[in-house]
Amino acid sequence: MRILTLISLSTAVLATPALALDENSNRAAFQTNFKQADGNRDKKLTKAEFRKLIDANAADDLGRAPMIKRFGAYDNAFARVDANKDGMITLKELAALRGK
Repeated sequence: MRILTLISLSTAVLATPALALDENSNRAAFQTNFKQADGNRDKKLTKAEFRKLIDANAADDLGRAPMIKRFGAYDNAFARVDANKDGMITLKELAALRGK
């Protein structure tokens, strides 16, 4: 019984860094995609730039981007993320949606 418990704990400990690495890799890919979508480098995305971000994230299979792209729900997603309704999306608004 102790051996089985030890093996289970070892597996969990070994898997944790891999999950963290994947999350860090996803975060880096997202930030790269955001910078590439932000054509005028103002650190805000218009609807057209947001669409580019979603398409790039969908290609990288990040978050809900594949689903948004598949259903063409760009406008709904933009409206949901644009918390202050200024017609622009910032990294802060995207982070708030993710709860981070």
